[in-house]
Amino acid sequence: MLDPGEVARRLCELAPAAPAYHVALSGGRDSLALLHALAAARGQLPGRLCAVHVDHGLHPDAPAWAAHCEAACAALGVALRVHRVAVAAPAGEGLEAAARTARYAAFRQAVGPGECLVLAHHADDQAETLLLRALRGGGLHGLSAMPARRALGQGTLARPLLGWPRAELEAYARGHGLSWIDDPANADEAFDRVYLRRRVLPALRARWPDAASRLAAGAAALGEDRALLADYVDADLAAVRRGGGRPSVAALAALAEPRRRAVVRRWLECAGVRPPPRPRLTRGLEALLFAGPSAIPELAWADGLLRRYRGRLFLLPPGDDGSPPAGAGQAWAWWPETDLALPGGRLAARWSPGPGLDPALLEGGALAVRFRAGARPGDARRLRRLYQGLGVPPWERDRRPLVYVDGRPVAVAGYGVAPRYARAPGLRVLWLTP
Repeated sequence: MLDPGEVARRLCELAPAAPAYHVALSGGRDSLALLHALAAARGQLPGRLCAVHVDHGLHPDAPAWAAHCEAACAALGVALRVHRVAVAAPAGEGLEAAARTARYAAFRQAVGPGECLVLAHHADDQAETLLLRALRGGGLHGLSAMPARRALGQGTLARPLLGWPRAELEAYARGHGLSWIDDPANADEAFDRVYLRRRVLPALRARWPDAASRLAAGAAALGEDRALLADYVDADLAAVRRGGGRPSVAALAALAEPRRRAVVRRWLECAGVRPPPRPRLTRGLEALLFAGPSAIPELAWADGLLRRYRGRLFLLPPGDDGSPPAGAGQAWAWWPETDLALPGGRLAARWSPGPGLDPALLEGGALAVRFRAGARPGDARRLRRLYQGLGVPPWERDRRPLVYVDGRPVAVAGYGVAPRYARAPGLRVLWLTP
């Protein structure tokens, strides 16, 4: 049966010294068993224990499921945050994938700097993932299945239960009298994972009783090979990012196709983003690297969006359309000694030994701040020159605030200051987003 102390020890191995551990709580048996075990051993955790529940709003009983999680957390003395998300499946993407995208967006929002999201995936889940990815033609990346630890937003995602089979979690839950929710979707064999769980794995166990553990061990071995390969790929990644931070289109195009695919996949992993499936990644990179200069290619998938600009690749959130934030048509007065709260983020100024806004420009009082949506008709040509001079990608231009001096736009937050208005040392104009 599951041992709480051993679960806490494994979690601390994966995410030591996290200021908070957020258990992803669906209300199902596995996540409740994980939360109960960690609550029993919370004294071993260096940070606070809490939980996060995502309400997708896709089932009529969703509010009852959230209430069930609230009651379970109250009984254990664990703080719970409920995130309600809107799930819309874009063309070519199933509802299940769209729900996952919305769920992980909520997880990234919940996890602060250095904190840890804890998932209840176990050995049987790992076996199902390995089989699914093998059937989809996955390579080393796919067949290594779910990693025990990876980056997630500003923090870490950890799966401490990968060494335990489902049967041990069920025994633990029943032994402690836990009450859990059975999502009807988990019995619907129209879903590939459910079909594997109910039909294929039982057949494998009839021949090999420890089939799930064997498959999970195979995935772990492949994960070790993948980690070893990453050490070599990191050198290529550093080379293609040299001189700008973002991957160079020309440097990637010079690599053989398997090598460039591995480099981009590694870049996405380091950014805490699950890469797209191999066929989509191959086709998307072909367009991003080799489409003509007038083309505007992009690679979109459930977890992210890649675009190119001035010979570099940019990683954006999924579905990013570059639209301005609500309320962007206003104007604000800004004294750079204090951060300014704006739609979508905060405008800040920080001293820098390098070029920045000339401090002498502050002697005239407050600076004016606008977004492009609030710019005056006569600003169009100046804005075009400013954006081009500072290298602001087209999709960023509507949502980055502009700083005005004497009625002229002179800086774009996060990108820099027009040379005529810059001095070193100076004030860097920053854009701080949630």
